Amino acid sequence: MCLQRVTYKIKEWCDKWLLKLNISKCKTVSFCMKNVIYTEYFINDSCTAHEIEKLTNMKDLGVIFDPELSFWDHIQLKINKAYSILGLIRRNFIYIDKNTFIHLYKSLVRPHLEYANSVWSPYKKGLSLLK
Repeated sequence: MCLQRVTYKIKEWCDKWLLKLNISKCKTVSFCMKNVIYTEYFINDSCTAHEIEKLTNMKDLGVIFDPELSFWDHIQLKINKAYSILGLIRRNFIYIDKNTFIHLYKSLVRPHLEYANSVWSPYKKGLSLLK
């Protein structure tokens, strides 16, 4: 119930400073290794209690966080995006030399694979296919 008290305090602070809290954008996600945490949090608005939506995955600054913090969904999304851009290069540049392909790869494909890699950098042996 400690987090529920925090939501009350945040709502009180928003009301005090006349800031409108967009309740539909408030979400919760639980990060845990083994135990699944079943909790419900509410935000009181005038005389109605709105339940805060619980998510299984959350995207923040372009990185997809899952409850186990394995980043598997994020890695798959980035690999698929890189493959789609490689397909785009292959379809649009039929006759291409090696140097041009390297420049296109470094400017279009590689940024997708390298974005926020310090967060999801492969720490398991099976995820080292990107290195």
